[in-house]
Amino acid sequence: MKPLRTAIIGCGGIAHRHAECLARLEDVQLVGFCDIVAERAIAYNQRYAGDRAQIYEDYERMYKALDLDLVYICLPPFAHGREVELACQRGIHFLIEKPIALTIELAESMAKWVEESGVKAQVGFMFRHGEAVQRLRAHLQDVEGTGRGFLTARYFCNSLHAGWWRDRSKSGGQLVEQIIHLFDLARFLLGEPARIYSMQNNLFHRDVEDYTVEDASGTVVRFQSGSIGVFAATNGAIPNRWDYDLRVIVPGLTADFENANRAVFHHTAGAWPSTTSIESEKDVFLAETLDLLAAIREDRPTAVPIQEGVRSLRFVLAAAESANRETPVELY
Repeated sequence: MKPLRTAIIGCGGIAHRHAECLARLEDVQLVGFCDIVAERAIAYNQRYAGDRAQIYEDYERMYKALDLDLVYICLPPFAHGREVELACQRGIHFLIEKPIALTIELAESMAKWVEESGVKAQVGFMFRHGEAVQRLRAHLQDVEGTGRGFLTARYFCNSLHAGWWRDRSKSGGQLVEQIIHLFDLARFLLGEPARIYSMQNNLFHRDVEDYTVEDASGTVVRFQSGSIGVFAATNGAIPNRWDYDLRVIVPGLTADFENANRAVFHHTAGAWPSTTSIESEKDVFLAETLDLLAAIREDRPTAVPIQEGVRSLRFVLAAAESANRETPVELY
């Protein structure tokens, strides 16, 4: 089987996780790396492609020069432009990191281009592929479908991150750029949101120049099913740690998640609850790549199509709007 000629746009931090997976797959050939800082693309080429790929500082030039089958779009939120449109025009399948844009208008145009072109698109919500998440999703579908539950989610870290991340105009804020993973999981498990109220503030970085994003937030969501979600996030916790967890309570089951792969399910329907432990070392980045490759080979939908990126972006943008207006926001 002919390897898929693959390139990466944006050779920053998260792209390493994807490049590590792609470099060890026999049905993928890394042929191009693109970054506005050429030295970063060169370093990726040396590390992941044995110095055999081509280097570009402009993705449009790369698209024109290389006969690509697949591209990984690992750009920061503010940098999205025509990379999806041009990929679709050339029939190039892609994975795109979250959030897929900073405006719902650009996100919806991306979805339109994908639908019209027929390319396969995967959004980088890798937590959906976790073994424990998959088990709970299957349980919910077997019992009654998604909905009717209570969810609490926590994301605690403490890092200055990159300069663009600290600038709300470029990242959208911690909730939009980072906590979107947990909001997406809530949608995946409980269905679409109906009403959201978010409070956000900068409590811990007021003395940091140009730090305009929130570093603490509390958000409450009512879903269309009547389910409720509560989200707590901060960038003022333990330095150099990125801790997240969630608890999901549905009729007959309470699921305590350490992460997407590890959880304890408490079966609560009886008088004496029993437990099931899920412990997995699944590489969720590899899982989303393998699903994308299978979708291309088998001509089937991906696990997380571009429309999911649009919906989860709309969700977190509504939270940002709620915090800005200091009032609940209705969705859908």
